[in-house]
Amino acid sequence: MSAPEIRFDREWPAAMFETIAPAGAATPIVAHMPHASTLIPADVRVEILVDNEDLRDEVTRLTDWYTDDLFTWLTTSGAMMFVNRLSRLVFDPERFLDDTKEPMAARGQGVVYTHGTRGQRLRHDDAHLRERRIEELYRPYHAALDALVGDVLERFGRCLLIDCHSFPGTPLPSELDQAPDRPDICIGTDPGHTPPSLAQGLEREFVDAGMSVKRDSPFAGTFVPSGFHRRDARVHSVMIEVNRDLYLDGSAATRSARYESTTRALQLATTRALAGDVLA
Repeated sequence: MSAPEIRFDREWPAAMFETIAPAGAATPIVAHMPHASTLIPADVRVEILVDNEDLRDEVTRLTDWYTDDLFTWLTTSGAMMFVNRLSRLVFDPERFLDDTKEPMAARGQGVVYTHGTRGQRLRHDDAHLRERRIEELYRPYHAALDALVGDVLERFGRCLLIDCHSFPGTPLPSELDQAPDRPDICIGTDPGHTPPSLAQGLEREFVDAGMSVKRDSPFAGTFVPSGFHRRDARVHSVMIEVNRDLYLDGSAATRSARYESTTRALQLATTRALAGDVLA
């Protein structure tokens, strides 16, 4: 199957994010897909300095391809899905607003990226543009996700956010971790919001499925909605990062013959890990 066409002449989507209801009985799970979109609206394209070929390359490198599909089975387990419908090159909802707390800000990849994966300049430094993007996109996004998690807490008294990502098999030049021995699965944790038993269960199930697993490597941490981070221990979070070599055909962002088997393995391992707790 060919990859989605990457175009830069599109209008803004009807909604910058989408909440997808569970297909079955609801459970206290929210699945977050922040980086699956390739959409850069035309009026955002004009602020980016590189040509279309270079920009397409950046979108291909930085998109968490198909994670909104790879993890869609979570809705059958009762999860709500919260999906960003804009490329992370428009704004990145998983960056800290304070650049002193955001490691990637030093690489020009904070809330609004000024540099690409090879260090090339993508935008001029523009404090007014950054603040506008924060007020118009970042804050409403976080407010909506906070509200969704709050609704789950009110109904169930607890909430698990599964932060769904993918990563390239070879480190991008801009990445902090340049170690070449990348696992099939990276489990990201937060010391205040990831129960050790959950991380251990996921590691065990993925290993049993024949996959190599590392914790917080090559990417550390997991997203916790800003309104609850370090404030509410009832909110749990874990990140699942999938090596794109498992399901993509080279660097072309097309689905490989292993796509369906990888999806099934993700579903089986994650469902088994959650069965004794969240899905009980």
